[in-house]
Amino acid sequence: MVVKEKRGRKRYILFKHSNKGPKSNLINFFRKKIGSLEAKIKCKLIKADTEKGIVRVDHTLSEISKKIMNNESDELKIITIKTSGTIKGLKNI
Repeated sequence: MVVKEKRGRKRYILFKHSNKGPKSNLINFFRKKIGSLEAKIKCKLIKADTEKGIVRVDHTLSEISKKIMNNESDELKIITIKTSGTIKGLKNI
């Protein structure tokens, strides 16, 4: 685990949203709310469809990120579904 300590560990969060506008609304939300938190792994929107999406965060910020997504996303109405260490673990849902 020495290599992972230097690079950092990632968590992927699957979420549902009600964003009817462009994808940039979701990107701006994640940059402002979660991107400002200090971590080795930067927050990044991996995938976003019309109803669901996947975001990558640092493993130490996964719980905080889920709380922010569930509580502070008024106009986007984001609801987290599942957290995984790999994208493959989320694609079956």
